[in-house]
Amino acid sequence: MKAKKPNLTQARTGGQILVEALRREGVRHVFGVPGESYLGALDAFYDAPEMRLIVNRQEGGACYMAEAYAKATRAPGVCFVTRGPGATNAAIGVHCADQDSTPLVLFVGQVPRANRGREAFQEIDYVRFFGGMARWVVEVDSAAKLAEVVPRAFHVARGGRPGPVVVALPEDILVESATVPTRDPYPRALPHPDPAQIAELARRVNAAQRPVLIVGGGVQYARARAPLVRFAERFQVPVLTTFRRMDAFPNSHPHYAGNLAIGTQGSQELVAASDLVLVVGDRLSEITTNGYRLPGPEQPLLQVDIDPLAIGRNFAPALALVSDAALALEAALEHAPRRAAPARAAWVREQHARYERESTPPVRPSRLASADQVLRDLSAQLPLDSILTTDAGNFSGWVHRFYRYDAEDSFLGPTVGSMGYGMPAAIAAKLAHPHRVVVGTCGDGGFMMTVQELATAVQHGVNIIQLVFNNGGYGTIRMHQERDYPGRGIATELRNPDFAALARACGAEGLTVTRDEDFAPALRAALACGKPAVIDIHTDPEQISVGATLTDLRRAAQRSKR
Repeated sequence: MKAKKPNLTQARTGGQILVEALRREGVRHVFGVPGESYLGALDAFYDAPEMRLIVNRQEGGACYMAEAYAKATRAPGVCFVTRGPGATNAAIGVHCADQDSTPLVLFVGQVPRANRGREAFQEIDYVRFFGGMARWVVEVDSAAKLAEVVPRAFHVARGGRPGPVVVALPEDILVESATVPTRDPYPRALPHPDPAQIAELARRVNAAQRPVLIVGGGVQYARARAPLVRFAERFQVPVLTTFRRMDAFPNSHPHYAGNLAIGTQGSQELVAASDLVLVVGDRLSEITTNGYRLPGPEQPLLQVDIDPLAIGRNFAPALALVSDAALALEAALEHAPRRAAPARAAWVREQHARYERESTPPVRPSRLASADQVLRDLSAQLPLDSILTTDAGNFSGWVHRFYRYDAEDSFLGPTVGSMGYGMPAAIAAKLAHPHRVVVGTCGDGGFMMTVQELATAVQHGVNIIQLVFNNGGYGTIRMHQERDYPGRGIATELRNPDFAALARACGAEGLTVTRDEDFAPALRAALACGKPAVIDIHTDPEQISVGATLTDLRRAAQRSKR
């Protein structure tokens, strides 16, 4: 079916105006669940086959996919859901996009204009409902207004610190006709750094003895990897990535010093020992700063961010620069020293060597399959440009710590820490990068929260590999229980279906692993099968986290209460 080119000089329906605006924004994939409240838009998509509609099985999965697609492409993800229940289901993806600083545009059906304010069928006030999560929430009041609202929605979603935008579409405006020109996308506005501040930043970094550079998602959206690597090399500083931004800097590079995820003691000690902390493109969240304890009040903090509201939100900086990350790093390179001090070079080598030790999976006995061996086999068998996605849960500690992310955009995970993200994110990543291997990871609890999207992957021919670390329980909560209430675990055990059989019932490949030696052959089979695959990995619940067993936690808690 060929795309029907719209005649922009004639009257068009609101649905046609909307779809043409999406076409001009370069949208290629749209995620959603169809609903009667936006039939006028669905009909307009019929004449735009270049935009692929990914039909999901639940709105939460759809919005997760749109959010992950945005991370994979660094462009706004697009999601359509129906009014009321559809909107509330999608809210989890909006919350994720808010805390993850992800550009997302969610279009939500709404009751007809004449029925607003009467508690009509499935009516919700979206401005109130989404107001605390989204950068902008707007309800369009006419078909003609769509031509200006849609480009502005994309501009707000990707501008400054990216985030979600919600556009409510009253059902009747999508069939209403209007004669209005479609507007071009907004030009991108980038704040440039102040030259005097850049000179001062460089002076302070050069003068420090043990500086550290912390980089977050702002570096990724600025596509600043090349100047970031040059900055690290020229100024001789070790680089740490923030929580679930491991791929912001190539992990095998000799200046990489690790990630600031939960339990990364070596990385946290590096921050504590430094005499200057430079943060580029990160808001310094609770996880990254170990509960807002790092950096300490005595440590000078230099912060560069595209959003002035992100600077100083949690820590007062000694120097603050409002700038696009790439522009700031490029400008700072003009002030780089000609040669590094030997002590600084030794500081960098020491920190990378520590990272390499900490990122090597241990060999320890296990009565079932072990996450340690899974990560060893993934590292050995996957192509270097593979993409890994993750869910929430203790299993993700292995994924954070023991895989090395060298390619750009090779990791997707929710900094908001929401379950059910891993598989929808894998599907979105594969759609964005069809020629790269994509491996989703999740626990058994998270897998069951969006398991219906496996049918989406099969229907659309999206050949992901989904790993399920199956320990028969909600492991993170069990860990906290054992730490705080030793020996009193409750409400965390799960009786699971046969995940491999469930995958086969959906039309995917299903494989089960119960021993370490079984995983590598299963991975090879999944890579070769030519369809989506699920590998159900039975792990020992006793090994509750990377660094502790349930017995360890119980004994420690009992000792502390004596």
